[in-house]
Amino acid sequence: MLEHAYWITQTLLAAAVFCAVYRVFRGPSVLDRVISVDVILIIVSSMLITDMVARNHQDFILFVIATAVIGFLGAVAIARYVAVRRPEGAAGVTELTGLLPRVPEDPGSESGGSAGARRHADGPVGGEPVTDQRLGGSGPARRILRPRRPRGG
Repeated sequence: MLEHAYWITQTLLAAAVFCAVYRVFRGPSVLDRVISVDVILIIVSSMLITDMVARNHQDFILFVIATAVIGFLGAVAIARYVAVRRPEGAAGVTELTGLLPRVPEDPGSESGGSAGARRHADGPVGGEPVTDQRLGGSGPARRILRPRRPRGG
């Protein structure tokens, strides 16, 4: 019975690898491809762990650990590269996740809202305190102070 479960598991994991490889080639963005490569590394590690459990050996444990470390470091490196290369005017992480509330428009703004739109896209500027209402209010422990960004330019 364990032998049947082993082969069924390995077959399903192999099918998942083919799906992830397809996503590597068809992914519309770099992040889709990076996630797919990370999924492939996880599936290969799962296949090796399944083999170690079914055959009662520990021959692949170093390879599994090395694969996990390489996958983690690769994903972090790509994420940092993509975060640095974000084009101007693109939505910031705070706007995409919705964790921080929007800063109200300045009523005395002479530009009519373009500075406010830039502020919303990049997050608050000028060291303004921002509180997350989902965390329970505006206590001092809940404040997030953003670093000062240069104005103008």
